[in-house]
Amino acid sequence: MTKVFQNLKESIKRHPVEAFFIVTIGIMFGFLFPAVYLIPRDTTIGQISGYYFSRISVYSPAISGIIITRIIFLRKGNNLFFRKIKFIVPVWLVALIIQVADLKLTAPSGVSLTGLVLLAMPVSFLPAWVISSAISGPDSIRKLLATLIKPGGSMVYYLVALLTFPVIMVAGSVMSNYINDRAWFPAISKVMNLSYTVLISFLSVLFYAGGINEEAGWRGFAQKRLQSKYSPIVTVLILWIFMVLWHIPNDLLQYQNGGYLMVRIMTYPFITILFSWIYNRTGGSILAVAIFHASMNSMNPLMGIFPITTAGNILLIIFAVIVVFADKMWCKLPEDHPAVERKISNTSE
Repeated sequence: MTKVFQNLKESIKRHPVEAFFIVTIGIMFGFLFPAVYLIPRDTTIGQISGYYFSRISVYSPAISGIIITRIIFLRKGNNLFFRKIKFIVPVWLVALIIQVADLKLTAPSGVSLTGLVLLAMPVSFLPAWVISSAISGPDSIRKLLATLIKPGGSMVYYLVALLTFPVIMVAGSVMSNYINDRAWFPAISKVMNLSYTVLISFLSVLFYAGGINEEAGWRGFAQKRLQSKYSPIVTVLILWIFMVLWHIPNDLLQYQNGGYLMVRIMTYPFITILFSWIYNRTGGSILAVAIFHASMNSMNPLMGIFPITTAGNILLIIFAVIVVFADKMWCKLPEDHPAVERKISNTSE
C-alpha cells in the first residue's frame, strides 16, 4: 500500500496540472451532485447538509490547488497551526459577517440571526483557511497564494476588473433599449434600492462563490503552470474545456429552461480570455481575477434592470477579440514572466 501511494505521489509530481483537474472536478461532482440531486431538500437536515456540500464543492479549485502543491513539495513535518491561528481568526470573523449578511438576504423571515450565524460559522473557515495560508502557510502554499495579499500590476487593471462587466451590461442594455425605442435608463431609484444587495453579493462571491475559491486554483495554480508550456490562447482553450466540465452539476440545475449553449459555449470562451488577460496583465494576481469574477457574478441582482442582451454579448466578444490581438495571445509568454510557473524544485520546505 505504501508503494502505491508513493507511485501516486510521483505521478502527481510529474503531472500536477492533470492531477489538479481530476481532483477539482472529482470534489465538485462528489459533493454537488449529492447536494442537489440526492439529499432531500424538504427537511432541515437536508437543507443544512446540502448547503455545506455546496460550499465545499465550489471551493474545490482552491482546495485542489493547495493539496497538489503540498504533494509536489516535500514536508518538513513541523506544526504550523499556532503560527496560523493568529491570522485565521480575524479573517474568519470578516468572512462570517459577509456570509451571514448574504444568507440574511434570502433567508425566510422566521429564521433568527443566531441560527444564521451558527449555520455560517463552519463555512467561514474555508476563505479564512485560504487567506491565512497565503500569510502564514508553508513556503509552497504562500508562493501559490501570494498575490492574494500582495497583488502586483497596475491599478488600472484592477479598475478594469471591477468595472468591465457593469459597463458592458449597462451599455448593452442602453443600446438594446435604444434599438427597441424604449427609455434608455431605468429609474435610478431602482438601482439605488439594490445597492446594498449588490455590495453583499460582490463580497460573497469574492469570498465564497467564484472569487478566491475558484481563481486560486484555475488561475493561480493551473494557468500559471499551463503557460510554462503553452501560449495564453491555448491555455484559455484548455481552461475553458475543464471549467465547462466542472460547472456541469450546477448548470444542469441552473439552465433547465435553456440558455446553456449561449452561456458556456458561445460567450464563456471570451469571458475566459478576459480572465486570463487580467491575470497576465497584473503579473499573475489572483486578487485581480477574483475581483473580476466577483464583479461579474454580483451583477445578477441587477439583471431585472440591466438584463443580459445581445448587444452586451457583442461588446464582450469585441473586447475579448481586441485583447487577443493587442497582447498577441498566440505567442508564449517569456519564461521569466510572473504569470508563468518556473521550473519546480521538489525540495523540502
